[in-house]
Amino acid sequence: MKHIFIINPTAGKSDQTKHIAAIVNKIFIEEAVEGTYRIEVTKGVHDATDIARHYAMSNEPVRIYSCGGDGTLNEIVNGIVHHENVELAPVPIGSGNDFVKSFGSQAMDAFLNLKELIKAPARKIDLLEVNGHFSINVINIGLDSSIAQNMVRFKRLPFISGAKAYDISVFYCFLTSIKNHFELIADGIRLPHKNYTFAVMANGQYYGGSYRAAPCSDMQDGLIDLVLIPSVSRLKILQLMNVYKRGEHLQKQYQKIVHYRQCHEVQVEAEHEINVCIDGEIKQLKNPKIIVHRQHLKLIVPSLETKTL
Repeated sequence: MKHIFIINPTAGKSDQTKHIAAIVNKIFIEEAVEGTYRIEVTKGVHDATDIARHYAMSNEPVRIYSCGGDGTLNEIVNGIVHHENVELAPVPIGSGNDFVKSFGSQAMDAFLNLKELIKAPARKIDLLEVNGHFSINVINIGLDSSIAQNMVRFKRLPFISGAKAYDISVFYCFLTSIKNHFELIADGIRLPHKNYTFAVMANGQYYGGSYRAAPCSDMQDGLIDLVLIPSVSRLKILQLMNVYKRGEHLQKQYQKIVHYRQCHEVQVEAEHEINVCIDGEIKQLKNPKIIVHRQHLKLIVPSLETKTL
C-alpha cells in the first residue's frame, strides 16, 4: 500500500511541514512499515483535491493522510470520492478541526498519533452531497453560512483560534439581517416555514470550532441530521448560543425554537442563489439539493486511548 501525506502548510497558526515530515520519515525507517510513502505539500487552493485525485486514479491501494484542517479534509474527500482503492486518514493540524471531534474528547490526540494512525483500520462512513460537491461533516445555510464566510477574515487575526473566530463572526453577523428566505423539502415533505435563521444538514456532530450542532448524528446510519431554527429574534439566538454549543438544544424545552429530524434528502428552494457552507467552504448555489451516500468513504479511525507523539 502507498501512504501519501498531503500537508497544507497554511493550516493552523504555523507551518507544520518539517515537523510532520520528520515524524513520518522516522516511523517508516524505524518501524519498517509495509509499503511506500510520499510527502506532498499543497501550494494553493484545490491543490489537495488534485493531488488526492492523482493517487486515487492509479487504482492501487493507497492511504491518504489529510494533514490540515477541515478545509483540507474536504478538498481531499472531493478528490477521492467514488474510488474504492483509497482510505482517508485525518491528521488535524488546522485551527478548528471540527470533524474529528465527533469521535470523542480523546480524538485529537488519537488522530495526531501518526505511528498509531498508520496502523489503524478503516471503517466505512457516510458522505453528504450537494449539487455535485461532497461533504464529510456539515452543510449549512442561512446565518451559519454568513458566519462561516466572515470567520475566514477573523481567523487571520493574531491570537484568534478557530473557535474564537467563529464567536466573533457570530456577533458581527448579528449586525445585519438574520432572516433568510428559503423553503425546505425533506424526503418529499414540504416543511411549514418560509423564513429561517439557519438550517444545518449534518453527517458529523461539530462545526464552527466547538458548536455541537448535531449531537445525535451517526456517520454510518445513512441519514442526514437536519437541524432548523426558523426566524427568531436576536435575543432568542443569544439565549440559545451556549446551549447550542453544548449540544443540548434538542432537549424538549427547546422544541418550539429548534426543529430536528432525520432524512435521506433535503431540497432547498429560494428565489436566488444562496450561500451554502460545505465543511466550512462557501459555494453559491441555486436551489441546492442535499443527499446522503451511505458508507461511501473508507475512514481511518485510530484507537481513542492513544496519546499524541
